[in-house]
Amino acid sequence: MHKPDEPKQLILFDVETNRGIVPPEQFVQDFSDLAIARVVYRGKLTGQFVEDVRAGKYGVAEGVVCKGGNSPVDLWMVKIKTNAYMKKLQQAFQDDWENYWE
Repeated sequence: MHKPDEPKQLILFDVETNRGIVPPEQFVQDFSDLAIARVVYRGKLTGQFVEDVRAGKYGVAEGVVCKGGNSPVDLWMVKIKTNAYMKKLQQAFQDDWENYWE
């Protein structure tokens, strides 16, 4: 529900080549001179991390994209949204909000 007059900024969070999506550490190394998503955490994806993101402990407006793997073959990704963003979706889309969730 972006408004036409709202300022917008292009921020990369992944790049796909003909060999697949660039693995996370390689992405940061290769594209850090451009506007990329802020890295808020490095380490094992845990339930505590998910809870902390949902609770808003990382200062992100919508949520995070978590990635792991060392090559395009074993790459995995998951989105985690904040509870505050969930409430905004519920207000904006009411019964249909889950279509815009993770």
